[in-house]
Amino acid sequence: MALSPIAWLAIGIVLMAVEIIMPGFIIFWFGIGAVITAALVYIGLLESEISQWFCFFISSGAFLVFWFGYLKDRVKVKTADDALDVTLAGKKGKCIKDIIPPQIGEVELFEPFHGVTVWKAQSKELIRKDEQIVVEGADGIKLIVKKL
Repeated sequence: MALSPIAWLAIGIVLMAVEIIMPGFIIFWFGIGAVITAALVYIGLLESEISQWFCFFISSGAFLVFWFGYLKDRVKVKTADDALDVTLAGKKGKCIKDIIPPQIGEVELFEPFHGVTVWKAQSKELIRKDEQIVVEGADGIKLIVKKL
């Protein structure tokens, strides 16, 4: 039983909407494949059930390959997570667990930030326990520090 263009369009819209709930930008391309199939069924190019499903999977796969193989790297937008957060910059403390690059250690700030004094930390230089540090910024929940 071949599906109508309305059914394919509904499938496409539902798949694209599911992408909002389950982000990953994979399901979205199957939604686009369903919309393309709906358009081709509507203009009469796809009549049999096999040709409709073939078109759906081929177009979805082609868009996935195009996205992951070419387009994804070119449309990357710099987000706040890509840059160091400077909110904590300048805060001082001491190392409480050795930081041996590229491994992560721990530091304790002299004054708490949002009630937290102990933080995971990373540095470009070796910092031993009890050495004083200064925060350069934050990368997510990890501080970027250097020796004071």
